[in-house]
Amino acid sequence: MFGRRAGFNEQQAAPTAAPPTPQVEHEPAPAPEVAETTTPPALEPEASLVTNQEDEDVEPAGPKRTDDYYNVKTTIFNALIDTIDLTQLAQLDNESAREEIRDIVNEIIAIKNVVMSIAEQEELLEDICNDVLGYGPLEPLLGRDDIADIMVNGAHRTFIEVSGKVRSANIRFRDNAQLMNICQRIVSQVGRRVDESNPICDARLADGSRVNVIAPP
Repeated sequence: MFGRRAGFNEQQAAPTAAPPTPQVEHEPAPAPEVAETTTPPALEPEASLVTNQEDEDVEPAGPKRTDDYYNVKTTIFNALIDTIDLTQLAQLDNESAREEIRDIVNEIIAIKNVVMSIAEQEELLEDICNDVLGYGPLEPLLGRDDIADIMVNGAHRTFIEVSGKVRSANIRFRDNAQLMNICQRIVSQVGRRVDESNPICDARLADGSRVNVIAPP
């Protein structure tokens, strides 16, 4: 769905309900018009983001996270959403909003007596800020200039194309709802939406990047 990042602004927070199975394709502006949408190994019936992919290799795109890490992250994220005023947060600039989120998350970690290293806590803070303000797990990938395309086959399977080869990226979404929410954040930049009543969206962003979203009705 996504190529290299260009011109994305901060966005709003998490979705409210789990969506049906989406498939999303994004091609960066310099790339050819649109290549065929193919998928790596058999897809599970869950949300997907898709771009041009043919081969499969493995290249962790970030630190390896355990199930315990994701469980802790989900707990703290839910506590944050229950605590923070999203309307007020939306009025802040990106840096101020991140500082506000970090302060609240640190308080939640202390209250819940969560035990983690300083490095793990920093990773958690960055991940949660990305979830609330940006494109969630895709943020570190979108910031890389060497990635041509990104393909996500469901919440837990992400692939990247680097130097013409498809590699597995070590990221995952909380669930299909988060994946669908991120799809919506992107297409909303050009006044479009994707949901059960509008399952297909094919558009160009302001920077020339192509976004294609396909979700079953």
